[in-house]
Amino acid sequence: MDAHLPDPPYEGAPHPGIGAKREFPGHLTVLDLFEQQVATNPDRIAVRYRKSQLTFGEINNMANLYSQRLHRKGVRHGDLVPLFIADGPDFVAGLLATIKLGGAFVPIDPGWPIERLEVIFSQLAPRAVLAVPPTLGTLHALDLGDRTVVLDHEGVTPAGEPLRTFAAHRPDVPRPAPHDLIYGYFTSGSTGTPKCALNRHRGLVNRLTAMSGHFGDGRDQIVLQNSRPTFDSSMWQILWPLVTGGTVVLPDRDGILDLEGTCRTIGRYGITITDFVPSVLSALVTLIEVRPDLRAELAPLRRMLVGGEAATLPVLRRLQQLVPHLRITNTYGPTECSIGSVFHDIGPDRDPVPLGRPIPNTAAVVLDDRLRPVAPGVTGEIWIGGECVGAGYLRDPARTGQVFVPNPFPQITGPLIYRTGDLGHVTPDGLLMFGGRRDDQVKIGGVRVELAEIERALREHETVRDAVVVARGDQDSRALVAYVTLRTGEPPVDTAELLLSAGKHLPAETVPKRLTILDRMPLTPNGKVDRRALTQRADTDTGAADLPYTPPASPEEELVAAVWREVLGRDRVSVTERFADHGGTSLLTHRLGALLGVRLGRPVAIADLLTADTIRAQAQLVAGDAPARSRLDPAALARDALPDPLPTGGAPRPPDRSRRLLVTGVTGFVGAHLLADLLGRPDVAVTCLVRAPGDEAARHRLTAAMRDYGLFDALVYAEKAFADGRLRALAGDLAATGLGLPPADFDRLAEQTDGIVHAGALVNFLHDYADHRAPNVLGTRELLRLAATGRGCRVHAVSTFSALAAEQTPDAAGRFDEDQAPVPELLPSDGYSQSKYVMEQLLDNARTQGLDSVVYRLGEVWPARRTGVANPASLAQSLVYACARTGTVFPTSAVIDHLPADLISRFLAEAACGRRPGGDRVHLLRPVSLRFGDLFERLVERTGARWDSYARFHERLTDLVERHGADQRLVRVAMLLPAPEGDGDGTPSAVDTLFTDSSGRFTVRRTDDHAATGVALLTGSPLDDLTAFVEGLADEVIHR
Repeated sequence: MDAHLPDPPYEGAPHPGIGAKREFPGHLTVLDLFEQQVATNPDRIAVRYRKSQLTFGEINNMANLYSQRLHRKGVRHGDLVPLFIADGPDFVAGLLATIKLGGAFVPIDPGWPIERLEVIFSQLAPRAVLAVPPTLGTLHALDLGDRTVVLDHEGVTPAGEPLRTFAAHRPDVPRPAPHDLIYGYFTSGSTGTPKCALNRHRGLVNRLTAMSGHFGDGRDQIVLQNSRPTFDSSMWQILWPLVTGGTVVLPDRDGILDLEGTCRTIGRYGITITDFVPSVLSALVTLIEVRPDLRAELAPLRRMLVGGEAATLPVLRRLQQLVPHLRITNTYGPTECSIGSVFHDIGPDRDPVPLGRPIPNTAAVVLDDRLRPVAPGVTGEIWIGGECVGAGYLRDPARTGQVFVPNPFPQITGPLIYRTGDLGHVTPDGLLMFGGRRDDQVKIGGVRVELAEIERALREHETVRDAVVVARGDQDSRALVAYVTLRTGEPPVDTAELLLSAGKHLPAETVPKRLTILDRMPLTPNGKVDRRALTQRADTDTGAADLPYTPPASPEEELVAAVWREVLGRDRVSVTERFADHGGTSLLTHRLGALLGVRLGRPVAIADLLTADTIRAQAQLVAGDAPARSRLDPAALARDALPDPLPTGGAPRPPDRSRRLLVTGVTGFVGAHLLADLLGRPDVAVTCLVRAPGDEAARHRLTAAMRDYGLFDALVYAEKAFADGRLRALAGDLAATGLGLPPADFDRLAEQTDGIVHAGALVNFLHDYADHRAPNVLGTRELLRLAATGRGCRVHAVSTFSALAAEQTPDAAGRFDEDQAPVPELLPSDGYSQSKYVMEQLLDNARTQGLDSVVYRLGEVWPARRTGVANPASLAQSLVYACARTGTVFPTSAVIDHLPADLISRFLAEAACGRRPGGDRVHLLRPVSLRFGDLFERLVERTGARWDSYARFHERLTDLVERHGADQRLVRVAMLLPAPEGDGDGTPSAVDTLFTDSSGRFTVRRTDDHAATGVALLTGSPLDDLTAFVEGLADEVIHR
């Protein structure tokens, strides 16, 4: 058969289904490209894992040594070598060792059921298996112990030399050629048996080369391997940096999806590019909407690839609003064709999101059943061609021949084209669009799942006559539902036993979340199982109605049940039934944890929710966590509050006026305004400690924060100050020893500093003291050590009114004086405030040793009077914004304290550079409350908002979030506000208690005494000071 693709829309134009013809190093292999980097950059960091790092030379040494061991086991050119390794540097060294022998590696998940592993290893029949010590037991059970080569990147040679530095050489064997196999990946099989898709070096070299053309030189990239090794997308995340001179960061996984840990890894290592499955990305967006601290961790990220399943535009738009500098690329392509060959950069896009256009030297065309191209807009099947097409399935010529067919199109390179089974169409402007599947294959969390394989596993149970599996839900709520009928005369069996039986044959992610036993299957008129009817049943019935109902029996159970109802979208949940039985998924568990943590005001570990998977169990967890303060060891806190011993001779005396300041926290709301004020003082030099992988990245974070907070005038000063050396962005980390600086740099910084303004902290009410300890307490101790080793330095530290526990005793007037220190026996209730309590004690103890310091306690920090830009972490300011967006305000008696950011920053700058305030603590506070009712009235005047009930406001807010879910401020408010009560006419009392008014509870005499600095904090009207904030809201409403 011969055919031609239709002519392009105009002469000379490329066909939209064919990528550009581009030169690429097709004569080289992945091994050649990697060894070029080894020869050129042997000391460049190639791999980072936990606290260790490996250079290109070291990872090459390990791979050479491992290839020698494989060779001694009999591995030869063309052999398949299983990598029975979950993660880590040994996985990377193992795959390199395999291709050094001309073999192909096959990643195998050690967590797969033993029955599945038996099938897979029987297909592979390997001469050798690469493993690590934790996986040896399983291999012995599979009778493969004698074929195992054990890897240990932390091991040593018999002579005691670390493996990473041992100069081993590759065995003297033929090198792989471009058309040789490089790897195989097992995917779900339509016959119920897993199939191994094989790919060649040449196809992968073309993909990696295309990435450098599309995303820039990989040498400048720090890539997070965010996909598990058993997903083929992990291959570009590992190999692209290794063949271009970049760095791959390997995750430290503990077996559960940890999105918070992923965010912190991105921030810690300065990740610039990574990959997410859309359903997981949706959960990530939900998390960073309510966690500004985690959103800040994504600052280094420049590019995100999404793929593995259909992307949804609202989630991508929301992510782009949350992380404006981030560029997102949708990717598409099957495992059979070198990871993926279709890219689309997300912009102001249409919905649904396009798959995009093929990368160079590949093709993605839409054909009918006779392999004829269809017209634009007409649905057909997507076929892939070009350099990316793989080598078929291992030892399965029948299945290979069904989907790898002779290429009838002379315009497409290569002898074969691959049938994806995906439906799609091409738009008039040449973009490929996804239109579903033509078979029973689905994607769950990015995992390709053949429903037939699951059904076969269910039928393995002796009582099951027939089984049908369907997928219900979408994105993070997408789950598999099984329906079975039983054989006549068999003894009764419960659903748990059937699922347990299936789980012996299936990966954990493909075991159905729910199973229903039917008397008979619904049938179509022609007598086939009616899958559509079962899918509709699964979509409308999650099984919750069939669960025995047990109502909440305690306040804790009611609190947890309310969060379950909100996350699951249900009117009723039973306290004794599992989250999964109500339709919950692992991704929904992350939303449950985030929201439950917000309602409790303390962290909730995802691992705990997975273990305690009923409302009753989680309520017991809540009750057990309630007296968190009592579980903290007072002796340990006292030890944390002890500064390091002073140098011989004591601490040098600080100058009366500081001119060389070290400032922390400049990317935060208060710190950025403080820096803006300091930049206006030409006689003051400022070094800013910024958590970043390097000084250039630190500078970028600093200037980005100033832009975000509307400090554009200060940006002009900043550029000039950078140029003349008066401003410096220094990459460091409060949570690290020595502030993350080399000892010599730490000592040099101490010599150059005569004043410290410590405004940096982790602020996360979902985390406990242990999480806040390193940055907030130990970081302060390191700053004190720096102050003690220099020429004389005073520390000005920002704290919070909440460092004083609510149970402490005020004075006769019912207020807390500035001299009042936290009482050791009375701890605040949340981890952040506890860390500030210990920080204040630490400063007190250092003061007794001669290290001078002043603590400044803050309450609610409102927008600067001139810019009016809100604090994105403030719930109060986000609520006002939500009222403006919905055009609705509601009756409330809520009050809160108020002080603009510019007044706070001026006071801190004057205190740091000029006269020291009297006393050791200063309360930065106005003795006048701000009433939300008064602020709402001002909104009515300026924005046209209308008074209505809280229920009506809540309804409009919910509708706005559902229709325009990209605005994280709205989403955060919607998640944190309580639902309307009763008939909905009144405002729930919980709304008023969300906010704290410190204005009448704390004295401000030292603030008043320091008014001679020219910073009048105590006068002025809160409403007048919020004029720019309200006007900005009015402008935003008008322009929407």
